[in-house]
Amino acid sequence: MPRQQPSAGRWKKRFDNCEPTIAEIEEATLFIAYVVEKLGEQYAPVMDRLVIELEEARKRGGSPTERAKRILDEAEADGRLAAVNITRKR
Repeated sequence: MPRQQPSAGRWKKRFDNCEPTIAEIEEATLFIAYVVEKLGEQYAPVMDRLVIELEEARKRGGSPTERAKRILDEAEADGRLAAVNITRKR
């Protein structure tokens, strides 16, 4: 019996407008490090890119919602939120 391919719709829902989490990037980095060690240096560019992505994600910190809240909190504390005519409900 032939192996059935996974439904693309199943994966599409997961990745629509969604950034990978830091944990997901870490997991991918560990996996590709294992691949480089076992299968060779031809996979090193993928590993290098994941390392960069992981560092950038750690610098950004948190989910997009958490980052948005932090930006708005800082602007509200400085009075910049009123300057652009935005009010927040708490």
